[in-house]
Amino acid sequence: MSSFRHTEFGAQVRRWRQAIQPPLTQRQLARQIGVSDGFLAHIETGRTLPGRETIKRLSHALGIPAVDLFRAAGHLPDSAESEDSQIFQDHELRLFFRDDWKTLTGEEQELLRDFVRMLKTRLQRRAGTHHSSGASDI
Repeated sequence: MSSFRHTEFGAQVRRWRQAIQPPLTQRQLARQIGVSDGFLAHIETGRTLPGRETIKRLSHALGIPAVDLFRAAGHLPDSAESEDSQIFQDHELRLFFRDDWKTLTGEEQELLRDFVRMLKTRLQRRAGTHHSSGASDI
């Protein structure tokens, strides 16, 4: 693997870490994934590439599909698609649905479903293809 790939991977990890709201510090992320602060700094600066288990832990901590991290690290071809990454480009939303959805009350979950239905209807009207959507759409 080229040092360019290491550098690009590290820069991407840094961007993902900083995209979380509130952004994680290197120290916070290092503790979450069980590595030293220095090791994470070496990853982010492109001096080293983490192993597969560390990539899996990074995936979980950052809310990024593992396939995206393995692709960025050069372990998968760039053409490998991640359906999840196509659905949720926003890391904060991905983390919300992974971690927080289960803590919502049934009423809160239904409010969110209603909001999504309203947005779908609005998009359909804008596109001129309005049709009714039932609860099974979500």
